[in-house]
Amino acid sequence: MIIKKRGKPIRLLKLEALVRRLSTKNQKFFQVEKELISRRSGNRGENSIDYHLTFLPKNEYFILHDLRLKNASGYFFQIDTLILSPYFFTIIEVKNYSGTIQFDHYFHQLIQMYNGEKRAFPDPTSQINRHQVQLKEWLHAYTSTLPPIEPLIVISNPSAIIETTSHPFHFKHITHSINIESKIKLFHQKYQTAILSKNELEQISNLLINNHTPLKFDPLAYFKIDRQELLKGVHCPTCTFLPMTRLHGRWKCPSCKFISKKAHIDALKDYSLLLGKTISNRQMCEFLYLPSRFVANRLLHSMNLSHSGGTKSRKYFLK
Repeated sequence: MIIKKRGKPIRLLKLEALVRRLSTKNQKFFQVEKELISRRSGNRGENSIDYHLTFLPKNEYFILHDLRLKNASGYFFQIDTLILSPYFFTIIEVKNYSGTIQFDHYFHQLIQMYNGEKRAFPDPTSQINRHQVQLKEWLHAYTSTLPPIEPLIVISNPSAIIETTSHPFHFKHITHSINIESKIKLFHQKYQTAILSKNELEQISNLLINNHTPLKFDPLAYFKIDRQELLKGVHCPTCTFLPMTRLHGRWKCPSCKFISKKAHIDALKDYSLLLGKTISNRQMCEFLYLPSRFVANRLLHSMNLSHSGGTKSRKYFLK
């Protein structure tokens, strides 16, 4: 049973908005695009395991995706997927690597060989073991009765070749996505004594969800990009041309001639992701290249946005 669904990460949404709003001539464009490609790959990997999780008995397991919790030292740790059962808990860390990946037991690193290049990455085993310890400590602050916590590293790319520098026994917690169900069954055979009741599992699930803290990410500050560098205007939903022209209550694309009444909504989504959750009439005019504040006022009222402040200082809350 899925208790906490997997949503599209806010970091990914903001990176997508930033790429849309940067000129390809901007010196930071390819740096942002590279980060976006990496995040998309990771997100695809995480989403790809969801199908394999559907084969688990729904009444026996509680599944929570994308948990971000604060440890006792005040730092956050993130869990891709957590599976709860009365007998054991399983932390799943998803990695979406291509080519040949080698787990180096001696130097605690992961080596990727792909397209003739060799790259080193932090050891996922060390990472998931650290998350295992942090989760155990976090849960012990609320309850003294806990089942064993098993780590599981899932390589989501089915064509990736997994190698190790030592006996495979050291890496029995590493598998491809298709083997998730069989790995969970092995854990169930290993732990056959129920530690928690279903009611206790529900309480722990609610506790985890209530303490989940979404990531706060400011892409402009992260990449040191000034807000004045952002491209303004409304993108064409058909050909992505920027900016569309506002004529007779509609948006018209000068390139493909597409006409839309609601093309500004996506532009306001970009604004909310990059610049803030509130917008004034003047800011609306500037960002959308509107001809007058009266046009901006009509658009804002048409969206039924809540607002605060008087007429001149009014701010509208972007949903």
